Amino acid sequence: MNIKRVFLLLLAPLFLAACEQDRITAICEDTPQYCVELHHDSWCRFERTALIRARRQQATVPGDESDYHLMQTLQQYHDCLEPLLAIEYTRRKERKNDKLEAVIHARDAISQLTASTAQSDYPHLLLWHWQYQGSQRAKARFIKLANRPEMQQPDLQKALAELLTLRDSQAAEQALHHALALYDKDADIDTDIIANLLTLYIREKRYQEVWVWSRVLNQLGHEEPVSLDRMNVYAHFNASQQQQMQQQVEDILEQLAAGTYHRKQ
Repeated sequence: MNIKRVFLLLLAPLFLAACEQDRITAICEDTPQYCVELHHDSWCRFERTALIRARRQQATVPGDESDYHLMQTLQQYHDCLEPLLAIEYTRRKERKNDKLEAVIHARDAISQLTASTAQSDYPHLLLWHWQYQGSQRAKARFIKLANRPEMQQPDLQKALAELLTLRDSQAAEQALHHALALYDKDADIDTDIIANLLTLYIREKRYQEVWVWSRVLNQLGHEEPVSLDRMNVYAHFNASQQQQMQQQVEDILEQLAAGTYHRKQ
């Protein structure tokens, strides 16, 4: 790679960041209502930009999806700023006040959205109300909607499995396998789905599945690799069995990469 190409590659992120800032500046100049009640320095710039865009999206394309996206970005903005409030500024106290007011406004906005979406059946909002508000109604409704078209997303099936795992392990297992089957070709697989599946198999002492899925998990680069030696102490398999199970591992990996995964009964 020549020096000119290296220089251009290094310059590209800076150029894109500048362009993005220009676009946000234009949004704030043309529609200032999307940029009010925010802090002004360089802290949490990404979260602030995302919030401005989410506000505009909700205003221009109203609906449950936009409400949820705004709620997410508000929470991320709030969580980014809140730890900074403990910092003592010795020269510019207004910087701290600026962030404090932004955090308070974010909390108020989250509370308003929480109230206005309390009766929504949008799956991601139902999860929000269960996870952040402890709403049993939202939890029950989310589980009831399991087979609806809008629930056919890997992250939602993963969440469904987590809710079902203690009360109906078979249904939880089905949801996890279904989550994997929903991925398209060359998609980035959420390896937590496989980790949850492996945890279920360990708990139920299904050691052949433990052998297979621990290797699938490691091959997909899970952030916490499984100790295969530790997995092997649960049960001993002869060479022929291991060869057959290794073929299962390779078949699963091939199917996941091709977006054609299906669970073998």
